[in-house]
Amino acid sequence: MPVFLPQRGCKNRCIFCSQQAITGLEKPLGFEELDELVQKYSNTAGRFEIAFYGGTFTAMDEHEQVRYLEWANRYVKSGVCTGIRLSTRPDEIDEPRVKILKEKGVSFVELGVQSFDDEVLKLNRRGYTSADVYRACEILKKHGIDFGVHLMVGLVGDEPSKDVFSAWRTVEVGSESCRIHPTLVLKDSPLEVLYKLGEYTPMDLETAIDVCSDMVSILEGHGVRVVRLGLYVPPDLFRNVVAGPCHPRFGELVRTKLVEKVFNFLDASTVVHTRRESSWVSSLDVPKLEGAEFGFIVKESFVPWQSSLRLYAESILQGVIQCSKN
Repeated sequence: MPVFLPQRGCKNRCIFCSQQAITGLEKPLGFEELDELVQKYSNTAGRFEIAFYGGTFTAMDEHEQVRYLEWANRYVKSGVCTGIRLSTRPDEIDEPRVKILKEKGVSFVELGVQSFDDEVLKLNRRGYTSADVYRACEILKKHGIDFGVHLMVGLVGDEPSKDVFSAWRTVEVGSESCRIHPTLVLKDSPLEVLYKLGEYTPMDLETAIDVCSDMVSILEGHGVRVVRLGLYVPPDLFRNVVAGPCHPRFGELVRTKLVEKVFNFLDASTVVHTRRESSWVSSLDVPKLEGAEFGFIVKESFVPWQSSLRLYAESILQGVIQCSKN
C-alpha cells in the first residue's frame, strides 16, 4: 500500500523530479485518510505491506519519521499488514537513523541510487557520490535490513555502458531487488527546461528497451530480482509526461527483447515457456513450445532460463569491462 509523501525531507530538487506531476498529490494524506486507505486495502488486497514513497523519508524530522512508523507498526503488530518499507537517499542513511528504522519495524529500504556513475549523479543534481551508496548499503546490511536499489537510464550525461555498469554494481553491493525506469521529462521539472532549450535529448523507446534488457540479464542472472520496469504513470496524469520513452507495456517489451537476445546468443532452435512467460514470447517469430520449465532447446538439449541468462549476462559484462579498460 503506497503512502506518498511528495518532496517530504527532500533538501534539494533533482533535475528530473516532479512529484506532483506523477502522483497528482501536493501534500501527504492525513492519518485519518491513511486509516481509511488501510481499511480499503485490508478488504481487497489480501496480504500487503505499507510503503512510504515519494520523498526522502530518513531526511524528515525524526519526530515525523517516528510518527509515521509508529502509525504503520500498529497495523503490523495487529496482523493487518505484513511489514513496513520505505524509500530514501543513500546520503540520508547513517547508524542512528537505521537504528530507529529497525526499532520501529522497518523491514525493507529502497535506495534511490539512480546511477553509480559520479559524473551522472553530479549532472542530475543528486547531491551524493557512489561512495555514499556503498556506505549506506553496508550500514543496512550491518543492521539486518534488506534493501533494494532504484536505477534510472537515460539521465543527463548517461550512456548505455554506464547503465550496465550500474546494474553490475547493484549486484556487488548485495541488493535484494532492483527497480528500473527510463528518464521521463515531466511537466514542471528542471529537466523540462533543458529539454525545451534543446540541451537534453531523452532516450528513445527502442534504446531504453535494449539497455534495460541487458541490465535485467545482469541483475537476475546474479540473483537480484527486478521488481518493476518502467515508471507507472496513472492514465489521468499521462498528460504530464512531456517526452521520453513512456509505454504502458514497457516491462513486457523489455522481457520480450531479452528472450530474443538470449535465444540468438545461444543459437537456440526453440523457446520453451510456461504460461507465465506466454506474453514475453508471443510476438517472437521463433519456434515456441509450452512446457513445464522456461528455457531453450540448444543442440537438442534443454538449457534452463537461469543458466541461459547467466551465460548471456557474462558476455555483456565482459564487453563493459573491456570498454572500461580502453
